[in-house]
This record gives sequence, structure tokens and C-alpha cells, in this order.
Amino acid sequence: MKDTSFGSRRVHFIGIGGAGLSAIARVLMEQGVEVSGSDLVLSPVARALARDGARVFAGHRAENVDGAALVIVSSAVPPDNVEVQAALAAGIPVLKRPEFLGQMMDGRLGVAVAGTHGKTTTTAMIASILLEAGRDPTFIVGGVIAGLGTNARAGKGPLFIIEADEYDRTFLSLTPQVAVVTIVEHDHPDCYPTFADFRAAFDEFARLVPRDGLLVIGWDDPTARELGERRRAAGAQVAFFGLGEGAEWRAEEVRPNFAGGVDFLAVHEGQVLGLVRLQVPGAHNAFNAMAALAVAGFFEVPFRV
Repeated sequence: MKDTSFGSRRVHFIGIGGAGLSAIARVLMEQGVEVSGSDLVLSPVARALARDGARVFAGHRAENVDGAALVIVSSAVPPDNVEVQAALAAGIPVLKRPEFLGQMMDGRLGVAVAGTHGKTTTTAMIASILLEAGRDPTFIVGGVIAGLGTNARAGKGPLFIIEADEYDRTFLSLTPQVAVVTIVEHDHPDCYPTFADFRAAFDEFARLVPRDGLLVIGWDDPTARELGERRRAAGAQVAFFGLGEGAEWRAEEVRPNFAGGVDFLAVHEGQVLGLVRLQVPGAHNAFNAMAALAVAGFFEVPFRV
């Protein structure tokens, strides 16, 4: 990550109660950065940050940004927000969330998980596997990870795992070594009027992965599969995952288990790796888990970890 040594000054978040900014704030706090933030309504996650030492303000006021080294704003915050205007008048840099996320990932081994469905669960699975494997990753997820009780963590290892949001083309600010695309179905018509616009953004996202990186693509979704096939034809390293027979990383014999979750056999290129038992139900979660196993395989994490 780029320099986050802000001296005795702090980073201020406008919209700190949202899932996106609260996760970044959590990571910076764990890195020893002083954090403050404001929101119109203080969500439980904002109150949790306050309990852990952040200065959290209810409502937006110009004085809230006094002394800040940097201001980070949610995409929901308008440019005429009183705190944004106060920061600009004081010469304090103001960055949107995707710009700062790009800086956080820069210089790290980034894993970015995108897709219309499944990205939160898949990101959480990847983070959990790499944490269990002792890789000490930093991660930012769109929801609290069961068993960890948090949506973000600052690790000391080089891995940086993030749920990549396609809204307003946010994910195009990232520099991932590994990119996951689960499913590509038209969403956010306010940003992408047509499905062609939506597909084009995912094409651009896929091209962010360097030649020595990996693009992990959902085989079962025709649009995602076509994207992966185009990138493979262009020379990119692509791994397909899913339940269909064409996937290199495939879940077979998917069935409910007695714990209310789902069991399946994990198979890589025809070789059975072993039985996977998830605590969450549904074939869609077997699909998500195979994406996580493909990413773990790229980083040489053994299946039995």
C-alpha cells in the first residue's frame, strides 16, 4: 500500500457508517492511523468504530474535517456536502472511495472479486482460506464474515483481498494480480444503460490483470464464460470454476448436509481434491467456494489447509 503514515493527523471519512467506508476505516485503524468520520445516521458499524477509538460525528459539519490529512468520501456523498467543501477550501485532499482503494492495493498482491451475484460470499471465503493458511491477508468485504465478526482486517502479509464493486465503475481503479468474475447479469442501469455497457466494464476489469496474474471466471454463466474465453484467446491466464463440465475447478455431487449447509466434491482438472462441507446451503455456494479454491490454488495453498 502507498504511504499511510499521516503523522499526528488523521483520515476523515464522510459516510463512515456504510459498509464500504467503514471497512477501509477499520483497516487504517488497525494500521495505527487516527480515524474520524461522520454520517447522517450512525449505523451499528459506525458505533463499533467509535467504541474502538474512532472519532465519529452524527451529522455533517465543516469543523469535523479540521486537522485531517485526507478526506475520503462515499459515492453517495454529493460534491456540495459541507464537509467536502470545507476540506477543499482548507486544501485537504479529497478522494473518492475507489481512488483510495486503488492506492491501498497498489504494490500489494491484490485479489479483486467482482460479479452481479456471489461476490461478498466469495470474497469472505477467499479471505477465510488465506487467513487459515497463515498468509495474514488484509481484506475488505461487503459484509461481516461469520466466525471472524468483522468485514475488514489489516494483515501483515502482502495479500490484499477486496470485494470489487462495479457500481459507477469503481472496480476499474484497482490493480489486481488475481481477479474473480462470478456472474455477469445486467445491474445498475443508472450507471450502465445497456447490457452492452455493463459487459464492456467487466471486459475492462478483466484486462487489469497482468500476464503473470490469474483471471478466475464462472463457467456456468454464459456471459462470464465468454469473457474468460476472450481473455484466454488473448493470452491471459484463465481458470474457469463452477458446476458445469467445462470448468477446471468443479464442484461435483453437490448435496445438502445435516447441518443445513451443502457438501460437494472439489475437483481440479479431473482430479478429486476431497470433500468440502459448507455451513451455508445451496449449489450457488458450492459455486462460490470453487472460485475461492481456484484463488487459493494460485497462491499454492494446499487443499487440506
